[in-house]
Amino acid sequence: MRWVVAYDSTCNKRRRKLAMLLEGYGVRVQESVFECELAEGRFVQLQARLKQLIRPEQDALRLWPLSRRNCARIINLGTPVMTPSTNDVVV
Repeated sequence: MRWVVAYDSTCNKRRRKLAMLLEGYGVRVQESVFECELAEGRFVQLQARLKQLIRPEQDALRLWPLSRRNCARIINLGTPVMTPSTNDVVV
């Protein structure tokens, strides 16, 4: 399943850590927004790691599921975002 993950943090250090973590799971599509293609186990792992990083009283973190149908309907205006296909292997 593909997920959109967006965050906002009041702390520069946490923002950097969130970005570094998410870069290991997906593709940055905006400054604080990532698209991640994740199997269920990997998604559970990501959620656990994100929960460890944020401070809920100071930070906002949202995750939206994207169905294959909706992925095909994504409209990009401006600079295109390169997203790896599900067949790509990152080494």
